[in-house]
Amino acid sequence: MIYGIGTDIVSLKRIIRLNKKFGLAFAQRILSPEELLEFPQAGKPVNYLAKRFAAKEAFAKAVGTGIRGVVSFRNIGVGHDALGKPELFFAPVLSKWLEEQGIHGCHLSMSDEEDTVMAFVIAEK
Repeated sequence: MIYGIGTDIVSLKRIIRLNKKFGLAFAQRILSPEELLEFPQAGKPVNYLAKRFAAKEAFAKAVGTGIRGVVSFRNIGVGHDALGKPELFFAPVLSKWLEEQGIHGCHLSMSDEEDTVMAFVIAEK
């Protein structure tokens, strides 16, 4: 059963602007600890940041809270399965909160084209 859906679209120009203005502090604000370790090896750092920003915003919309409390940028991570499919992972505190809400699965799809990144999340009960 669907708990909620969320989508987000981000302009790469916006992420470029934020990255130039705040530098590493921007990445430290929006990336999980695991993503921060992976970030220096990102082939396209701006795309890496944009995809994660969009995915986390879409997730926050799907669970109905927006980015606040335990649903924070740093508690949400984006990775990939063995076949390259994007997937979400969560800090323990957020996993516990999701369980309390009866949310037992989240599905992520992302796409990018030239200067735009889009993410779509379905949260399941």
